[in-house]
Amino acid sequence: MSHNNSREAYTAKDILEQLDQSAANFEFPMLDNAYVYPVTNRLSAYRDESRWMIIIETVGFNYRGGGHNGINNCLYVYGNELTYKPGLNNNNFLNFTADSTSGPTFDTNAEEFLNPYVNSMLLRDREISISSDPQFYAAQGIRSEGAGRVTIWELLRGLEPEHRNDFFATSTELKERVPQDLPLFLRLEEWHHPDLANEERPGKNETFVMLADALETGDLSIFKPKTSPNTHWSNWPEGGTL
Repeated sequence: MSHNNSREAYTAKDILEQLDQSAANFEFPMLDNAYVYPVTNRLSAYRDESRWMIIIETVGFNYRGGGHNGINNCLYVYGNELTYKPGLNNNNFLNFTADSTSGPTFDTNAEEFLNPYVNSMLLRDREISISSDPQFYAAQGIRSEGAGRVTIWELLRGLEPEHRNDFFATSTELKERVPQDLPLFLRLEEWHHPDLANEERPGKNETFVMLADALETGDLSIFKPKTSPNTHWSNWPEGGTL
C-alpha cells in the first residue's frame, strides 16, 4: 500500500469484503425482498485515489408503509469514509410522491389500489397524470393482479419509463451523502445483481468484482461485464409477495 499521502489507498478486496459483510448483515439490496414490490434501481460509484463510495438506489413499494409512505427510494451506501455503518440508514429513505389537489391517489378503503376517481398525483412536487386503465399497463407488459384494479406497484411500474429520473435521488440529494470533492466514476442504470436468497454474494458476482477492480485502479475499461442485466422488476417475481 502506498503511504505517500496521509490516507491509505484501498483495494478491490477491501471493497468486496465490505459488500459481502453487508450482505451477511442483510444490509445489501435484495431485489426480491418479500416486503417490497420492486420498481427500478440505479447504481452510482465514486472514487479518487484514497476514497471510494457506491450508492445503490432501490425504488419500490413497501406495503408495510402503505400509500405514499410505502413508496420510497432506499439508498444503500458503501464506502471507506462513511460516518455511519455501510448499508441501510434511516436518513437514506427518500419519498417522492404525494396526493395532488384532485384527491387521494389511493383508495381509502383498500390502500394498495389506485383511487379510480383521481387522475393525477404529485411526483417531486409536480403534478403528473396517472391512469386507472388496465390497457395502459398491459401495453407495458404489466399484468394486473387486482382484477381490473390498479395496484400501487403497477402504477409505479407503469410510470417508470416516462418518469424514471424523478424516481431517483436528485444531484442535491446525492451531494448530501457524497463528499463534494469525490467525483462520480460510473453510473449503471441496469446490471447483473446477485440473487441473495439463493446464497449468491456480491464478492462472487461479475458486476461487483469488475466494479471493485475498476474502482481500485481508476481504469473504467476494466468494467466490461458479459452477464446480462437482471435488475428489471420482472426478474424478481417474489418481491413483495409475503
